[in-house]
Amino acid sequence: MGTSEDRRVDEKGRVTIPKSIREALQIDPGEEVAVELADDRIVIRNRISREQLVERLEGCVSEETRADDADRIDPDDLKADWTSDLPN
Repeated sequence: MGTSEDRRVDEKGRVTIPKSIREALQIDPGEEVAVELADDRIVIRNRISREQLVERLEGCVSEETRADDADRIDPDDLKADWTSDLPN
């Protein structure tokens, strides 16, 4: 499967993620992670911020990559859809 280390759950339900796993996933102190239940497993994965998502996708969407049948959308409308829950 991958890297595995046994850990104990403390009285508050906390588990320490081993340093080797944090480093492999590039999880820094204070960073948010997603904790999910998948079948009978607890899955902890690093999250990506909106800024990181935009940075990774920059240049991927262009006139050349647009499908012929894709609807046209105003960039301001798209931005409003993706940021409507953020503080002003």
